[in-house]
Amino acid sequence: MRRRRNLLGERPQVVKPTNPTQVDPPTHNVQVTSVVGGSADSTCKETTTSAGGSVAACGAGGSMPQSSIGPKDTVGDIYYKTYTEEARGDAPHQASWGLKQKDMFLEFGACRDWFSNSFPPGEVNPQRARTHDGLYHAYAVGEANVRSANHQIVREWRTMVKERAEWEKYHDRLVRQVKDFEKAKASFAEEKAKFESDRKSEEWGREILRGKLRAAEDLLAKERAEWKKICEKDNQRMYAARAKITDLEAQVADLKGKVEDGQTDRERVKVRSVLS
Repeated sequence: MRRRRNLLGERPQVVKPTNPTQVDPPTHNVQVTSVVGGSADSTCKETTTSAGGSVAACGAGGSMPQSSIGPKDTVGDIYYKTYTEEARGDAPHQASWGLKQKDMFLEFGACRDWFSNSFPPGEVNPQRARTHDGLYHAYAVGEANVRSANHQIVREWRTMVKERAEWEKYHDRLVRQVKDFEKAKASFAEEKAKFESDRKSEEWGREILRGKLRAAEDLLAKERAEWKKICEKDNQRMYAARAKITDLEAQVADLKGKVEDGQTDRERVKVRSVLS
């Protein structure tokens, strides 16, 4: 775990060599024109001592970090050696390489140029401060971890490809299901609209029938009332006619009795006249 933390960004402790050797070139007085952190006219003179330290004197416009610059240093070397976090820590990394857009990593020069200039100074300087043993240790640990990760990636590649294929099939199936659901949803919406329309039509039809039924009931009630009135009038007329008929029958009976009495009297008179 500690080795992985070192690989992920933690700076390893710099081991101080027991027998330091002279790795810097002899003292040189050089003039470097810097355009980072100041104007293009600002010139810095740096004097490097034999002990590895340096003293920089800068004009107006910026300050030059303390580092040793040799006469054979390239633009990239000067770019890394003149870096300080205070002056250029927030500036974007601008690699001083000669790579062309057509270059491919098939030649040593292009690969070396990329390796030499691709990393920012904030990463290069702590690595440069390591001892040889520290660099060797970091290289061995990092390379072993990279190879181990590559080994695991190769082992899991087939599984990842299968899982990716299964996931794509599952995704396609979900897309089809979503499309089918959208179609079913649209069909359901149409059927629902049709059902609502039919329901409203039925409700309107029932209301029309209820209106007609109420009108028929009102008309029947009215006709029934009129029929009752007519029946009452007919009953009254029939009762009056029956009463008159009864009176007429009584009168006829009286008249018949009177006629019979008159005939009887006439017959009696005739008989008397005959007898006398």
